[in-house]
Amino acid sequence: MTKYIKLCSRKVEAFGEMFHSDDLAKQFIQYYNSGERIKVKFSDGEIKIGTIGITTGWSPCFLLMLRKDSISSCYTLSSTDEVLRNTIIKK
Repeated sequence: MTKYIKLCSRKVEAFGEMFHSDDLAKQFIQYYNSGERIKVKFSDGEIKIGTIGITTGWSPCFLLMLRKDSISSCYTLSSTDEVLRNTIIKK
């Protein structure tokens, strides 16, 4: 069972029918599971590097965590943001 599936199971258990994963951009799921540092191009053209985190609550969204010791981030990820696959940085 992947980290993402476990998260969804916990959220369904905690929030029931209120939980939905609509705001979790599908292109970031594999990187959430792997914990790899990736380069992301945001819809406004800005490029940042980090790992994928997730918000809490019944309607979570993915976050780009810039540092290993980050506990929060102002960089929310959406389906319009792009993973620059050829620039994946291994741990």
